[in-house]
Amino acid sequence: MAAKRDRPEPVLPARRLLRAYAFDPMSTRLSGRFLTIDIPFEIDLRPGPSGRLLQVIDYDVSRDLWYLPVDLNSAAILAQRGMQPAESDPRTHQQIVYAVAMSVIERFERFGGFRFRWRGDDKLRIVPHAFEGRNAYFDKHRRAVLFGYFRADSSDPGANLPGQMMFTCLSVDVIAHEVTHAMVHRMRKYFSEPTHPDVLAWHEAFADLVALFNHFGFPEVVSDAVAKSEGTLEQGAALLDLATEFGVSTGRGAALRSAIGSPRTPVAFLKAVEPHDRAACFVAAVFDAFIDTYKSQIADLRRIASAGTGVLPPGALPTDLVNRVSAAAAVNADRFLGMVVRAFEYLPVVDVTFGDVVRAIVTADRELYPDDVAHLRAILVEAFRRRGIYPSGATSLADEALVWSKPPLDLNLGGGINAIDLAPLILEATLDLDTGSTVSFSGENDTDAPSGEAVPGPAVPAQAPHARIQDWGVEHAYELGLDKAAGKIEQVSARVVYLLASDGQPRPIVAIQFAQRRDDLEDQRTDETGRQIPRSQRAAVRAGTTVIARVDGQVEFLVAKPLPLSDRTELEHLPRDLKECALEFDKAGTERLGRMHDWMGDVEDQDALSAWTVEPATLRLSFARLHAGQDGV
Repeated sequence: MAAKRDRPEPVLPARRLLRAYAFDPMSTRLSGRFLTIDIPFEIDLRPGPSGRLLQVIDYDVSRDLWYLPVDLNSAAILAQRGMQPAESDPRTHQQIVYAVAMSVIERFERFGGFRFRWRGDDKLRIVPHAFEGRNAYFDKHRRAVLFGYFRADSSDPGANLPGQMMFTCLSVDVIAHEVTHAMVHRMRKYFSEPTHPDVLAWHEAFADLVALFNHFGFPEVVSDAVAKSEGTLEQGAALLDLATEFGVSTGRGAALRSAIGSPRTPVAFLKAVEPHDRAACFVAAVFDAFIDTYKSQIADLRRIASAGTGVLPPGALPTDLVNRVSAAAAVNADRFLGMVVRAFEYLPVVDVTFGDVVRAIVTADRELYPDDVAHLRAILVEAFRRRGIYPSGATSLADEALVWSKPPLDLNLGGGINAIDLAPLILEATLDLDTGSTVSFSGENDTDAPSGEAVPGPAVPAQAPHARIQDWGVEHAYELGLDKAAGKIEQVSARVVYLLASDGQPRPIVAIQFAQRRDDLEDQRTDETGRQIPRSQRAAVRAGTTVIARVDGQVEFLVAKPLPLSDRTELEHLPRDLKECALEFDKAGTERLGRMHDWMGDVEDQDALSAWTVEPATLRLSFARLHAGQDGV
């Protein structure tokens, strides 16, 4: 007879605490402070670390060397809440990149309202010591984030030794920025195809916003900035600066980028051409709104602490005041970051502009916070206006003028010959949000492959609606701004997300992306042998439409990026209202194609290699080259 147990089995923790630099080795050396990063506890985490979403592969190409992988489930490491970071120990480098990447993904999930995963349930590979050089970047083809290392500037290394070895993988900001690039590519894979000056600029802006707002997830850092700046945060140490050590070690003498300090005028944005410069204007506008609302929210605390004057007395701020003000700053940061993250579902599939982003933010936020009691939305829109950022064609900056338009014709996912049963999609999303669920789904039918084939994944339930969604998109092509006669219509993704509304309740929405590559509108040049340039070596010209619907199938918004129709005679047999709808999209598509050609032509004219190769200049605008031009991030 088995012995009766007299005590329960130990329960594994739900969270894992790991240490990192604050926010890089230089900052920690000067302050003596390490960050504690709180992330989910992955039970089956393997050495590397290698878990459900991330795989750290520590191979140094320059030295042809494999570094010993860290085992974060080792008893010795668990007992001390992770290893203490050390520049000389690659295992701690692996710990830091894993911890920061997981924290960024979890924060994105919290605001995005769905369980994040990579295409085909693959993992993102992270290589902490990938090469020697002043760079770190996301490589979409390898599906990996690659970090370089370099020697500090010999004449102006900042608070480092001249020639000291610097590791980009030890900067919390650099890690958060590069992992965000990978996440943007997961959410909108065609945003890596530049068709407008804002496409890559939005990639950079969002990555900077996530990295900067990530600072507010560490109370000790926020409290320190509040105390040193007397509550204003505008001189709050490195709280609003990005990659300080990286910037000063390369001879810049300052952080790589800062969220504040530039004049609130449209001059810089109107002159900006390079993606980082345009991105900086967008980031500055968001932080303008953040600082203004934060000051308003703590005004009463300042009055209480100053006997009604609002001017704080000299000396250190009281601890209670620092704590209250720090909490207000963190909450406000979450609110603004949430506004931007939630807007992703409302962005176009291709050819995004900052004006599109403004519309997406307003539309998503108005759906969830219709009253805008705190006026955050209005303040943010005004901050964008002052920087010269607003949608083209907008008649005013009122909410109703900025939200995406309703579909020109009534559409329902449950209507037509290819009516979609959304119940399996809703079930899939619900089970995904249950961390204890053992049911597995394949997720979205999308891929990095140019042809659009699906990446193999776990078996999809027979009733999954993905195939029917594809057919529905083809059936309603003209209502969506696509073209039945112009080639394959690709279902890029389809999912249900649960966005938290002002009343604290989740609001489920169905978000579907369709895209269509138009070979007939692409460059038809030939190479030196007289053969047409292969499809994979041409700059893709795509139409795309985002469909936002309620869970009852009623389509609420269409975010369309159309192209000219390939054959207008195909419209002759259509009902009058559908024909008029298709012709309106055709007109908008003709204007859009003209803008794309103009911009791509300018890029070709400015690229010195254009005279020596048939490769389009836009295909050479990779993240590696883009970051190299900015000394790294």
